[in-house]
Amino acid sequence: MPMLPLQKITYSLALACLFVCLMFFGKILLVPVVLAFVLWYLINAVDQLLRRIPGVGTRSPRGVSLTVAALGVLAAIVLAGSLVGHQINEMIATAPDYWINLERQFDRILVSLGYDEAITLRSVYGELDINGYLLGLLTAFTTATRQFLLVLLYTLFLLVEQHTFPRKLASLRLNPQRRAQLLHILDKLNRAIRAYVGVKFAASLATGLLSFFVIEYAGVDFAIFWAFTIFALNFIPTIGSIAATILPSMMALVQFDYLTPFLIVAAGVGLIQLCIGGLLEPKLYGDALNISPFIIIFSLILWGLLWGVVGMLLCVPITFVLITFLAQFRSTRPIAVLLSRRGKV
Repeated sequence: MPMLPLQKITYSLALACLFVCLMFFGKILLVPVVLAFVLWYLINAVDQLLRRIPGVGTRSPRGVSLTVAALGVLAAIVLAGSLVGHQINEMIATAPDYWINLERQFDRILVSLGYDEAITLRSVYGELDINGYLLGLLTAFTTATRQFLLVLLYTLFLLVEQHTFPRKLASLRLNPQRRAQLLHILDKLNRAIRAYVGVKFAASLATGLLSFFVIEYAGVDFAIFWAFTIFALNFIPTIGSIAATILPSMMALVQFDYLTPFLIVAAGVGLIQLCIGGLLEPKLYGDALNISPFIIIFSLILWGLLWGVVGMLLCVPITFVLITFLAQFRSTRPIAVLLSRRGKV
């Protein structure tokens, strides 16, 4: 007996609520697994690049190139983590000096506004525990380092077992039409996610490097930390680019007694974000990701509430996978159409 429209709506809402609850309460288990798949995908992408090198990658066995790719990616992550952790420790050591500079800037602003009364920053905001915030940042960084070991373990097993995936697919014994449809979906997901990750990684890396030169030229402290922060924040749609411009600019405002470094950083990093993120990235994406801009912002907030920063970083590929999955079934295809950018899935 076919389901009534009201029953379908109720059934769909119940499944959606169940999915959200599963994502929220299963965060501790699911986040390392998802990050492991991301790292596994990145290693395989590097492996494919290595195997395209004429005379080198084509002659080496697949296991050798895959091992080299894994070691290269791991070395890059460890080096970046070491540099960032070192700079966070330096920020903790110099935090009192920044508090003094912040008070001077506050007094200067009050004088320019015509206030003659002795109003201090502490009297307005109280004792701002900068060291506490930085220690919290260091604690979060240490916790992320420990969780990375679990992610690395998951990734290792994925790399070991990935050669068995075709055999497992063949063991399903699907009919030729189903098998062709499944392979088509997997190929479509692979190409789209590869395009997104490749373009986003290259654009974020270029943004971080160019911003490093701007921040270093302005003389702002901890340029490596801010460049890495800008690189990471650029994976967060819209909000990340804004935060990546504001944070180093505020650092320049606190560090110096004059506004020139602040203006250099704000204008330089903002212009880089506009040129790469606003103009270059959309052209490079093309039609790879068919997601409505409103849905991107909504998914950013939703996954941010469910999984925190990790959810904000991965909201776009997760949403794309969901849209592709919903488009495969007649009952959920209208939802996929509504979530898409052009109304075609």
